[in-house]
Amino acid sequence: WDGVSPFPDTAEPPKGVQMLWHPTIVKPYLTLLSECSNPDTLEGAAGALQNLAAGSWKWSVYIRAAVRKEKGLPILVELLRIDNDKVVCAVATALRNMALDIRNKELIGEL
Repeated sequence: WDGVSPFPDTAEPPKGVQMLWHPTIVKPYLTLLSECSNPDTLEGAAGALQNLAAGSWKWSVYIRAAVRKEKGLPILVELLRIDNDKVVCAVATALRNMALDIRNKELIGEL
């Protein structure tokens, strides 16, 4: 997969447990991160993206690309400025995992 074309293996809508790691889950998490002010919710959403983006599993690769495509990297970087250590820690680790993708790494470096 080239990181730009549509995600393979995603032609059909996710069902059941597949909804936990399908790239379509990225948008609701990013909406939470951009619109919510509750630190517990922010930490949880960032932690979920952190876990989904970890490793070399094909779905993790898709999640990292989905975050980039949905313009989620600036949202995460902005959350580093929040005055809550737990949120900052979850966001920083999520960004570390996002940076496993070379395109994301370059974009994060520019932000």
